[in-house]
This record gives sequence, structure tokens and C-alpha cells, in this order.
Amino acid sequence: MRLLINLLALGRISNLPTVWTNCAAAWIVNAHASPGIREMPATSENLTLVWEGLGWLILGASLLYVGGCTLNDAFDQEFDKRHNPTRPIPSGSITPSIVWIAGITEIVSGAFILLEPAGASWIWVAVLALCILVYDAVHKKWSGSVWLMGSCRFFLWLCAASAAREEIAPLTWLWSGTIACYVVGISLYARSEATSSGNASRLPLPLLFGPVLLALMYLVDWNNLSPLRQLAVNVAGLLVAWIVYTAVMEMRTGKKGCIGRGVSRLLAGIAACDATAAGLVSPTLAYACLACIPVALLLQKKFAAT
Repeated sequence: MRLLINLLALGRISNLPTVWTNCAAAWIVNAHASPGIREMPATSENLTLVWEGLGWLILGASLLYVGGCTLNDAFDQEFDKRHNPTRPIPSGSITPSIVWIAGITEIVSGAFILLEPAGASWIWVAVLALCILVYDAVHKKWSGSVWLMGSCRFFLWLCAASAAREEIAPLTWLWSGTIACYVVGISLYARSEATSSGNASRLPLPLLFGPVLLALMYLVDWNNLSPLRQLAVNVAGLLVAWIVYTAVMEMRTGKKGCIGRGVSRLLAGIAACDATAAGLVSPTLAYACLACIPVALLLQKKFAAT
């Protein structure tokens, strides 16, 4: 049981609900997006078929994410000995060899599931796995690694999208880039947590509000979008704005642990960003994505998100 708890902590499973919503939103958007970037996507509420296509995809992506987080600790064990002695490896709760074996096994298993049962494109799966490994290896040595973190979510979106349809639609490219920029904004704040610096207090704001602005642009352009889809996008978009605003206000208080609390809230907010995108196609799936937010916040009480 102790080993399992340590593996769950290493895998930062409190962020898994946002991996699930990444998969769901990317899958549904690419499955129904039109060839043109300004053309309205078709609507879809056949969630039985959606789940049949998403089950293996979510499992594979979850394993890949957990494996990447686990290997992150394996790469960072010397740093953690000095700065995070309570992490599983430096605290002696688990041996480095077990961490390496578990992380590699999870990465390989996740990639296999994405390729075979899920049917994702091998190109995007390979690029995603490579991006995860490169980030793990260099993120403590290169300040630009925040863009690698965003790229991991970008390629996860493309993996999930390719499982729905091999061709990546323009709308999918646009949303995957917007979600990636949101994650870059979170990473910039998380760096402030690690360095005890407030230098990133303003720079990430445009990145964090990107999903809201993109949703607003489409609501204006697609003024004949069905009322149910309009409502779902508005609810999700407003929730993104509220999460960003409250998280930033929390981080600017200067209180002990405020950066960590704000970053954790923003991480859970990824699900709201995905819900905003999914709402353009399937209001029901958008609300399912929103339901993952309290799940993520609840898991954060037991397993650290950062």
C-alpha cells in the first residue's frame, strides 16, 4: 500500500482529470470540426459513441502523463535532495531504481495503448513521448522549458484528435495552441513558486485568458450557434475567467504558499478551458469536463499538483 501511495504521489494524479478533459475536448472538436477555421462545427450529443472512442485514449494518455511525472522525480532527485527533501525519493520512501522502472513502464504502456486500441497517429504519439522525456531531462536547466511543458499538452491534444480523425482540423490546431499557451502561463507562475520570485506576475496573464478570448471571438462570429452550445461555452468561459482572476489575486497576496495554491487552482482550470472548446460541439461533454474540476481539486488535497 505504501508503494502504491508513493507511485500515485510521483504521478501527480491530481492532474489526471485535466488529461481526461484534454482527450475528450480534442477528440470531439476534431471529430466534428469543419475544413475552414471560421466554419461552424457540427453538433454531437451521441456520448455513447464518444465514450467508445475515448476509453482507451484516456487510459493511454493517463499512463503517459503519470509516467512523465514519475520520471520527472527520477531526473530531479539531486535537486529534490536540496530543495524538496519530502519528495518520495529523497525522503527514502521509494528507491530511485523503482521510480525509473515504474516511469519507463508507464510511458511505454501508455504509448502502446494510444497507438493500438486508441488508434492515435504514431507521429503525434512519438512526438508527445519525446517532448515529455526532453522536458523531464532539461526543465531544471533551461528557462525555456516552460514552452516544452505547454508543448506536451499541445501534442496530447493532437494525439487525441488524431484518434477521432487522422486529419487535424484548423479549429483543432487553434484550440490546441491556445490550451498550450494557458499551460505555459501556469508554468511561468510555477517557476515563481520554485524561485520565490514575483517576476512572472504579469507576463502570463494574456496566455491565461487566451481560451476566454478565443471563445468570445467564436461566439461573436458564429452568432447562429445553437442556444445550448452558446450557454455551455459561456458557462465554461466565465468559469475560466473566474479561476484565472481568483488564482492571480491569491498569488499576489504574498502570503506563504500563495503561489502553490494559485498554480494548483489554475491547473484544475485546464478542465474549464477544455470545456469551453468542447461546448462548441457538445454541451453535454462540456459539462462533463467541468465536473472534472472538483475532482481535481479534491485530489489535490491528498496529492500535490506541482
